[in-house]
This record gives sequence, C-alpha cells and structure tokens, in this order.
Amino acid sequence: MQIEPGLRVVTAPNPGFMTGEGTNQYLLGDTRLTLIDAALGVGPNLDRLQAELGSAGARVEQILLTHIHPDHLGGAMQLRSVFGARLGMHASRRGYAGVEPDWTYVEGDEIPFEGGSLRVVHTPGHESGHCCFHEPARQWLFTGDHVVGQGTVVIAPPDGDMAAYIASLERLLALPARILLGGHGPVIGEPRAKIEEYVAHRKMRERQVLDCLQASVTAIPDIVARLYRDVHPALHGVAERSVHAHLLKLVREGRARSDGERYFPL
Repeated sequence: MQIEPGLRVVTAPNPGFMTGEGTNQYLLGDTRLTLIDAALGVGPNLDRLQAELGSAGARVEQILLTHIHPDHLGGAMQLRSVFGARLGMHASRRGYAGVEPDWTYVEGDEIPFEGGSLRVVHTPGHESGHCCFHEPARQWLFTGDHVVGQGTVVIAPPDGDMAAYIASLERLLALPARILLGGHGPVIGEPRAKIEEYVAHRKMRERQVLDCLQASVTAIPDIVARLYRDVHPALHGVAERSVHAHLLKLVREGRARSDGERYFPL
C-alpha cells in the first residue's frame, strides 16, 4: 500500500497480542527499493511483498533491520536470498540468531536509498541495539518498536532498559518529523505529540509503581494486578516485564531498594 510517493508499507500476516494486525515492513524508493524490517521470509508474507514489487516493477536491493526481535528479523536471511539484497543491522547485533549481515551501522551513519538518505538513530531501551531511521528531507521517521501506531511498547529486562528507553524517546523530540512510521499500527501524523504522550505515559506509570511501593504493594505480580486491572489477563505477563524495568530504574536511581523479589521505597 502506498503511503506517499516513494514510500509503501506491506503488513506481514503475523497478527497477535504483541503485533496487532502484523509487523509493518516499509519499502522506500521507486524501482530500486530499500526494505525496512523483515518479519517473515516465505509463504503469504513473501507473496504480499512480491505483489507490491510487481505492481511497481521494482526490486529490493537492501534490507535494514530496526532491531533483532523475531517479528522484525525473522525473515531477514530468507528475503535476502530471495531478493539478492544486501542486509544491514546495528553493529552490536552482528551474528544474533545466526544472522550475518552484509554490513553494519551505528549512530549517525548515513544510508543512501533511491531518492534520499536515511540517518541512523540508535535508540536503546526496547532492545539495546534498536535503531530508528530518519529521512530529513521528507521528514519521515521510522521507529520500529520504539514508538508504534497503537498502544505502548514492552520494555523487558535484562536487555530492555527503561531509563535508556525514556532518554531515547526524548532524543527523538529533537528530530524534525512530519510522519512517524512505527513497526505496528497506522502511520502517525503528529509525531511530536505521540512521542510526548509516550514520555508522559512512562513517567505516569513510574509514579504509579512508586505509589504501590509506598502502599506496601511490593511484589511485581501484585503491582501488575493493581495497575493493569483493565488490561486483558493474557498481557499481564508482558506487563510484569515493564513493571520490572521501572523498578530496576528506581533502584539504580536510589529511589527504591530490592529484597529478593520484593521492592521497597527509599
């Protein structure tokens, strides 16, 4: 589906609690394309990608990965082989799950594509090697799972880090962006408002977690039961990871302490 000239999205057929309708895979360019993220390599996802390529008479020349979670990396090696494309990923993730890229990138690198150039913005937090891609001329901001079009993002220790995540969100506020293109959900037309909403949500949740500790609710499952009572129970396990990330941040900042599996305010 075309979003704008030179920008299309193909949503992978991997719906679920964590992925929504599926993982968004973005195609940049007109005929010599760059693919951002590779959810699945064969079957219906490949059919969808090839249908989009066929309608444009195009081919994929390079694949960029925002991060190494399976719904973004799972099809990388297969699609590289099918398309004969070059594969890139963050330098810290080379070799993860057997994925050997053709090249790696780090913060500030420029990646040319047909019609423009992407700047790599290293945004740890959701995943330590997570990268966003910024196209300053068109003011496109591709955010993977750092900011998504629906809901919020899971921060799962030990690789997920809440302090790093909030700091990375605040860094994005400095980038001129007209549309935000997340790994899941619809395109976001007011990027700054969405990012500010994310920062405010995390700080609100942190206050709630600290309030729980002060009310002698000190175990993670009990905190989740109190704070996420309106959330589907199937997601409570995921919520426990984010609460854990908040608690680890509070401990590092000297605002809480841990004793086994319980946490207490300072």
